[in-house]
Amino acid sequence: MHGWLVTNKYHISNNFTELVKLLSTSARNHNIELEIIDNISILKILSNKNYIKPDFVLFWDKDIKLAKYIETENIRVFNTSESIRICDDKALTYLYLKSNGIKMPKTIFSPLIYYHNLSEDNDFIDFVISHLHFPFVFKECFGSFGKQVYLINNKSELIERISIADKSPFELQEFINTSYGKDLRIYVVGNKVLGGMLRVNNSGDFRANIEIGGIGEKYILTRELQDLAIKIVSLLKLDFAGIDILFGNNDEPILCEVNSNAYFISFNNILDINVADYIIDHIIDSIK
Repeated sequence: MHGWLVTNKYHISNNFTELVKLLSTSARNHNIELEIIDNISILKILSNKNYIKPDFVLFWDKDIKLAKYIETENIRVFNTSESIRICDDKALTYLYLKSNGIKMPKTIFSPLIYYHNLSEDNDFIDFVISHLHFPFVFKECFGSFGKQVYLINNKSELIERISIADKSPFELQEFINTSYGKDLRIYVVGNKVLGGMLRVNNSGDFRANIEIGGIGEKYILTRELQDLAIKIVSLLKLDFAGIDILFGNNDEPILCEVNSNAYFISFNNILDINVADYIIDHIIDSIK
């Protein structure tokens, strides 16, 4: 069996290099030839009419158009371009799940604007403040590792943050103060929940991401949490994903976001498993 692991030429980090190594090793142990190809090189390959199609593509990038391009070649892509599109846009994730019984923070997403900066619209500013109340969370719709996420404490901070965002889409969310500095990452592959990792940031930051100072520890999942994670993955038609859960009153699970390309290095170390093996097994089972 032959597959392509598609990466982004312009994204390089130690964690990503380690992730690619784990996926490559797992594929090799399953007798799969997994060719690592960046997003520029693959365009050259696909433009050649005589290229040899792989059995599958493991797409570890967020270039949705490129994923869709590969799919038009009748190649199975994991995750699909549509699933990545929905998960990569936090506002879209909210809209796709809000009518399916998934508890999420109260959310307002930015309207489409053309020429003006939304920070100058007093009607919008006043609506947000009256609807959400301070403090609340500002999130750019496209971002990873807890970046582009800010806690807004007053009107001046809100106006400044919207002004900086300019015409980039964003969403504003109710702040779940019972989950200050902590959240839960659940990793799912296929219909199997691999486990849960509690992330806690003791630095005073309200965000719990490992990349910005969070510390992970194993978390024993209830059946309710496992069922919730599987339901979310099923609704978004994901092959694998990291589900981030906030803790509401009495630890009520509240969905924060869904990651279609969630890193799993810390998850592996803390739970003593190899997520890469589960992903490769899922791919094999899916294309038999």
